[in-house]
Amino acid sequence: MLKKLKTHKLVDEQDRIKYASGSLSLTIWFDANAEIFAFEVIFDLLMNEKCFFYSRNSGVRYSEILDDNLKFGRTKKQVISNKIIEFDKTKFYEFSNEANLIHPKYKKFILSVMEDSFKD
Repeated sequence: MLKKLKTHKLVDEQDRIKYASGSLSLTIWFDANAEIFAFEVIFDLLMNEKCFFYSRNSGVRYSEILDDNLKFGRTKKQVISNKIIEFDKTKFYEFSNEANLIHPKYKKFILSVMEDSFKD
C-alpha cells in the first residue's frame, strides 16, 4: 500500500507530495493553483525500475530507469532512459491496488492519465 512520506523541510507540501510502498513510489508536483502539474510512478523499486512520468508540458513517458555516470569521479545517479517502452495494464492495476491511501482526486487523475496511455 502506498503510504505518504514526510515532506522535506525545504519543499512545501503545496509543491510536492511523495508516497512509497515496498515496490512503488509516487511523487506528485502541484502548480500555483494546487492542481497536478506532474507526477512520476516508479514501479519495481530496486529491481529493473521503470518510471511512468507525466507532465502537463511534455505529456506521458514510460521508460526504464538506468544508473548513469555523467562525469568522471562523480557518484552514480539514476536517469530515465530515452527509450520509451509500452505501458501495460498489469502496471495500471498494480498502481490502482496500491493507491488506496492517496487522495481520491489525485488517484482518479493519475489513473485517467495511465488509462489514456494504453488506449488506441
